[in-house]
Amino acid sequence: MTPTPGLDLTPLAGPLTTLQRLEADLAARFLERDDAVRTLLVAVLAQQHVAVLGPPGTAKSLLVERLAARITTPGSPTQPFVWLLTRFTTPDELFGPISVVGLKRDEYRRITRHKLPEARFAFLDEIFKANSAILNALLALLNERVFDNGPTRLPVPLVTCVGAANELPQGDELAALWDRFALRFMVGYVSEAAFPRLLRLAALATPPVTISEAALTALHQAVPQVAIPDPIIAALAQLRTELAGKHIVASDRRWRQSLDLLRAHALLEGRGQVEEDDLTILREALWQTPEQRSQLPNRKRLGLSLALLTRRSASETFGLLTKALSGEPDSECRCRSIRP
Repeated sequence: MTPTPGLDLTPLAGPLTTLQRLEADLAARFLERDDAVRTLLVAVLAQQHVAVLGPPGTAKSLLVERLAARITTPGSPTQPFVWLLTRFTTPDELFGPISVVGLKRDEYRRITRHKLPEARFAFLDEIFKANSAILNALLALLNERVFDNGPTRLPVPLVTCVGAANELPQGDELAALWDRFALRFMVGYVSEAAFPRLLRLAALATPPVTISEAALTALHQAVPQVAIPDPIIAALAQLRTELAGKHIVASDRRWRQSLDLLRAHALLEGRGQVEEDDLTILREALWQTPEQRSQLPNRKRLGLSLALLTRRSASETFGLLTKALSGEPDSECRCRSIRP
């Protein structure tokens, strides 16, 4: 089999190094949030959305605001659109008020300035309290990146939306919204071991690391070019079968999105080709409930040796993948974590 050529990252050395420094800087400023920072950055690189489940006071909104502020446009940092949703949230609050001047001309349109349709980054707290009055417009905005302003369908610049909630969505009407979030992770309060550090946590004296919008755009353009070797595709196909056997079913859209997640993770790791370690990001993408998430392998168990994938037969490779998914040990399965 001819090896799949990887993307040459030499022209991206500057932006990539900056993004990796930004990740390390954010992780240093948020206690026990390394995985959350990594997941958010993968989402930003892949231009996908993230759902965060966890109790209040776990720095969900602060992390998103700090990340957005690190992406600088000429003259100023990026300001995310931040809103707390309730059952009574109106379309005007998210999408802008109706233009009175437009009504006088028999035109029904909204003034979207400083609202969600003009945001590059968004944080929607209590996302699953979205009501039917805003749900359809929100679905199109998240998935198709368009907003219907009166008779005109407009593209929106949204890169990543983070939706936060204290609980899972309830009801079939929210299933489509839940599926719009390609990545999902859970956060809790800091551990007992880290609690004394939390109480003494002080602001770092070093200036925050930032990345320019131009540099981020260059990385966005590189993500689709990151190579995915055939053995990784074969592993994903078998993974889908195995998860279906456990009644864990992901939509076709989610599997397609997973390719960009793998590419983005590989790029963040400084590689131009997806490798076995990148499969670990799918732990934050393929579950529907916390119970299903507990059936997925942890970050240490999901890593498979790419050497094994390339030199073994398909049946042997699938057998190794099955063992990794079920947590069974295998002497030849080299399991590694994303971070040391």
